[in-house]
Amino acid sequence: MKKSLFMLVLFALSISLVAQPADRMNRMGDFSDRPIIAKLNLTPEQEKQFNDITLEHQKRVIDLKAQIEKNRLEMKKMVSDNKIDEKKLVDLTDSNSKLQAEMKSSAVKRWIAINKILNDEQKVIWSKHLGMMDQPGKMMGMIKERIKERVKNRMR
Repeated sequence: MKKSLFMLVLFALSISLVAQPADRMNRMGDFSDRPIIAKLNLTPEQEKQFNDITLEHQKRVIDLKAQIEKNRLEMKKMVSDNKIDEKKLVDLTDSNSKLQAEMKSSAVKRWIAINKILNDEQKVIWSKHLGMMDQPGKMMGMIKERIKERVKNRMR
């Protein structure tokens, strides 16, 4: 029962994150990347490659989110007009699921592409970053730590 409830909450959270405006998600991505960039101690060339990879990923995610939103609008119109085409509704829902899977796959491909530009020491740090991204509690802890650090710096 607890596992089912956890999965339901996790699913709802993932849906709500996908529904966020692209600029908010990009800020979140930038926010979570800043500390790792500093920890990686990238060379200027690596930093350029890191940014290029990230920008391409973000462009892809924007396109995928736009299609998801278009599908949602189409479903909403179908319901509001009370002209529900069951097959089309299921197809749009399936399409959104596939688009969300593509976003997750794109994030993994981004991680792999960045991993390829790193030296062995940097790869250890980058691997830990993936582990923290995969565990919501650790990611929240990392974000809270970063916020505390910013507040502390502002008080100086």
